[in-house]
Formats: sequence, C-alpha cells, structure tokens
Amino acid sequence: MPRRTSWTEFVGQHGAPIKTSTKIAVTGCPKAKKAVHRKPRRRAATRRRGSLPARRAPEAQTRVVTSLATVKARPRKYLGLGCAVALALGAPPAALGGVAPVAPRAAPARGKAAQTLPAGRPQAFLLASAPDSFADLQAHVAAIGVVYPTYFQCASPGGQPLGVPDPQIDAYLAAHGLPELPRFTCQDGATVHRILTDARARARTLASLATLAAGPDYAGLNLDLENDGARDRRALSAFVAALAARLHAERRELVVDVVGVEREDPRRATYLYDDRALAAAADGVFVIAWGIHWERSAPGPLAPLPYVRAVARRLARLPRARRFALGVPMYGLDWAGRGGPADPASALQHAGVLALARAVGAVPVRDPLSGELTFSYTRAGVAHRVWYLDAAAIAARLALAQRYGLGAGIWRLGEEDQALWAALPVRRDRGPPRARGGEPRTGPTRPRAIM
Repeated sequence: MPRRTSWTEFVGQHGAPIKTSTKIAVTGCPKAKKAVHRKPRRRAATRRRGSLPARRAPEAQTRVVTSLATVKARPRKYLGLGCAVALALGAPPAALGGVAPVAPRAAPARGKAAQTLPAGRPQAFLLASAPDSFADLQAHVAAIGVVYPTYFQCASPGGQPLGVPDPQIDAYLAAHGLPELPRFTCQDGATVHRILTDARARARTLASLATLAAGPDYAGLNLDLENDGARDRRALSAFVAALAARLHAERRELVVDVVGVEREDPRRATYLYDDRALAAAADGVFVIAWGIHWERSAPGPLAPLPYVRAVARRLARLPRARRFALGVPMYGLDWAGRGGPADPASALQHAGVLALARAVGAVPVRDPLSGELTFSYTRAGVAHRVWYLDAAAIAARLALAQRYGLGAGIWRLGEEDQALWAALPVRRDRGPPRARGGEPRTGPTRPRAIM
C-alpha cells in the first residue's frame, strides 16, 4: 500500500493553497476552532556529511500557487492541508494565500526590554551590512521574536573580536522592546581551534565576548564557531560553559549556533558540536538546518524536507529540547555548470530569483522530494541551475519546528518571499517591563530564557 503524503510534504511539494474566502477556508478545515487552542503534541523523535561548508549564504525564494480549477475540483485536499500549515504557525487558514505584509506595531515609550520568546515568532538574523535586512526588520518587527545582528567576527590568527555595532539598528530594537543578541562569528577552522585550545587566546576571547554582551542594548550574545573538527568537541563545550557563566553573572544570555545533523558521527567534522552539553550550558541553540548543498558544492536543494525532518526528530529527543531552534534558510543559489570549487554558486534572495527567472524566461518547478523550487537556463553557452525556497517551503520547515516542540529561526532578513509574513503571528507591544517600584527598568537585566 503506497504511503500517504503528509500535509507538510504536500505543501513543500506543491506550494501553499491560493487565497480563499474565510467561509471556504473554514469549511475546508472542520477542526479549525479546536486546533487553534490545542497545544502541539510532542512526538517521539529519532547529520552532516563531510567537512563543514560555509553554511550561510547572504541571500531566498518564488511562489508557485495551485490553480483555482484544481482547488475547486478537490477542495478538501488542498484547503485542508493549507489550513494545517497556517494553524501550525498560529495564522488563519487563508494566511498563506499572499496578503499584505504585517505593519509594525507602535513603539513603546522607553528603553530596551528583553522578553520571553513567544511560540510562533521566529528568531531572525539581521545582516548588518545589507540595508535591505534592516528595512525588512522594520516592515515585520511585530512578527519577530529575537534578532541576531551580524556585527562581530574574529580576527585571524588571534581570534580577537572585530566589528562595529550599528547604532540605528540598536536604537530601533530598543525602542520596540525586541531582544537583541549580536552575533560573533568565526568560520576559519584554524582560528577557531586556537580560540578553543590556546590558553592565552581563549582567556582573551572570553573576556572580550563578555564585554561585548554586557552592552546596555543587548540581551546577550550569539556565538557562531564553525569549520573546526571533531577533535575540539570537548574544548568547545568547555568554552561555551565558561562563556555562559560569565554572561549569566552579568544577567545576559548565550545562544550557540550549531550544524544540524540526522545522527552524530565521530568521523564527521560536525561531531564538534555536543548538542546535549551545549544546550545544558547555553540558554539556546540555533540549529543550522541547511547546507546539504552550498556555494562550493554541486547543484542541489539547500535544505531538503527529509533532512530537516530527521534533524527535528533527533532534537526533539534530546534533553532540554525546547532550547533548540530549527533554523531555516530564505535564499537561493545559482550554480554555473557543475558547480564545485571551480564554479561556486551565486547567492540570490527571492526578489533576485524572480527577476532572474523573468529575464531568462524560466518557469520554476517544485522538486517533489526536497520541497524546494528549481529551474535551469543557459547564459553565454553555460548551463545554470537554480535552487531556492519560497514562502511555502519556508513555512513547511517552520511548521516542522512547531510540530516537534522546537523554536524556529530564519537566515536572514532581507528580500525573502513576503508572502511568508502573512502566515506568522504578531505580537502586541506592551512596553518595557516594570521594576518593583512601578518604574520602567533602565539598567541591564538578564532576560528570561528566550527558547
């Protein structure tokens, strides 16, 4: 007997249903009222191959909708599945049909107030060097739970932090009471090894990061150490524990970025990350659940649904599962020829993908296995292949996070498929938290766990 396709697989393959009237959407989802109030069930749940690539491209997505004739012919199949995605994300059934983006809420009067992350609102990276990333934050601030601006990176070979915060971004986040944890990234394997194992470099980096996180605008720090190997697994866990202790003493939080795997393998470079130990020490763990194909690989899907599902299942089985956030990419890659180091891919966001497809006359199709969109074209005699995620593909992965009781995160804010935001719940600003005397808190405070 053939296996039935689940609603997450269906949406990943065919896109979100078209926008319908409220009456039709509700009749297509008879359990809608009960599902809105039902707590997500925790499922019993059960990777990363080879060396670690540079996992984050700075760019994501196009939208293919089911035809109206098809929906009319089989309304239960399409509307019911679309409702399931919308309900999993806390949105009305017709939300994925492409309504206008959510407008920002009014800003609270004073101060910076880190808040507990509500279920349904994703953590989001903001690319500080890209103006479109800040503009996207302003357009959708009410739908975002935590922001990680990409301010700081390591210097090689010593590892000391370099970078300059953006006062405009900091002020905006403070005015909206949104928790801000700037990212410190180091993606040079040799430098990461030195930070973790050289006593002087380790002490200097710990002190510098604790100072950065103690800034009055910040709720803590996002730590992103990549491209080291399995040899430093214990050293990384010890470093995170030491840094978390320093930040907690200053009432700040620590979120650590790790690579998502289907299973741990001591022979793989991803064995660097001891997810159990990191979740025990840090306040949150952002899981990079993409990178199956990357800029220097052969062409292929970035975050295939079977892989993302396996990562989520594994995380759900770990202790402190609710501290993990399943990260979702919102960009695309354009490979020339066979790709690889000789022909690295170019990163594109959704707006760029749409413009490219129009220019070359290509029609994107959804790959049934991965749930991502792809198309090919030829330029100057060279064959190209594009893979990317649209709003439906992103929503299907966010729904997996909800299904398995995990947090959700996105890389990165920018020119992603704007239809996504209509499916996400928004918050109502309540202003800065009050101290016991009734006055707004003005000093640094350690927020409650954000996961």
